[in-house]
Amino acid sequence: MRNAGLLLAAAALVAVAGGVVWASGLTSSGDSGNGAGTAPTPAVLVGSSPPPVGGTPAPTRATPPPTAAPAGTPVTAAFELPIFMYHHVSPAFPADQLTANLTVLTSDFEDQLAYLKCAGYTGITVRQLFDHISNGAALPARPVILTFDDGYDDAYTGAMPLLQKYGITGSFAIITGFVEGGGPYLSWAQIKSMAGAGMEVMSHSVSHPDLGTSDDSTVRDQISVSKAALEQHLGGQVEFLVYPSGEPFRSNTVERQQQVVQMLKAAGYRGALLA
Repeated sequence: MRNAGLLLAAAALVAVAGGVVWASGLTSSGDSGNGAGTAPTPAVLVGSSPPPVGGTPAPTRATPPPTAAPAGTPVTAAFELPIFMYHHVSPAFPADQLTANLTVLTSDFEDQLAYLKCAGYTGITVRQLFDHISNGAALPARPVILTFDDGYDDAYTGAMPLLQKYGITGSFAIITGFVEGGGPYLSWAQIKSMAGAGMEVMSHSVSHPDLGTSDDSTVRDQISVSKAALEQHLGGQVEFLVYPSGEPFRSNTVERQQQVVQMLKAAGYRGALLA
């Protein structure tokens, strides 16, 4: 399961923990600014249960999003939207137990996509979700987000062909320092091909450090250098980041969380997801 992130759009700041997404820092005008004004009721999104190994996803209480507000109006009413997290999609489990624990078999992944399609779900991007929260952009009746962490090469060979087969967009978080590293990681050509095929590309830092315990200079470098590398190779803006290991939102202080949020905002991100 992906628990989801932190929104730094013009409308709000979204932070995530414990499977619940909430929006805070919303002013009456929809600006985060200095917090002036009256904050509306937070928007809450409840993530789905993760699919068991070899099983199909089981979204919890997947209800349609609220009726779209007039364009430009932030969404503040609660709604639920499943966000699934994957790492490896492979035809067989590897011998390494850690990697095996992060692997979904290609056949099972196809079963999961077929289930979602049959159940009437429509894959959306993280950008579409943030657009919906920040300005009321319309979402399909049963949206779902599929995310893929780290930038492994089976994202290109295993996941993307099936996503295309079922007409579902995936959102891929890339550790940019590992690109072209050989072994299990993607090349820039593959990432560019994925983006050209309509897949969403997000940052996952340069080398996957703990952003909660790293010093400020390291955090700034990790988030800005990865963003710049992706934008340079893809020729477009990268607006979202996935926190490596979910930090600082898993084991750090609220103060540190707020500091990292501000650094993300300064680096030009609209938002981030908690892994």
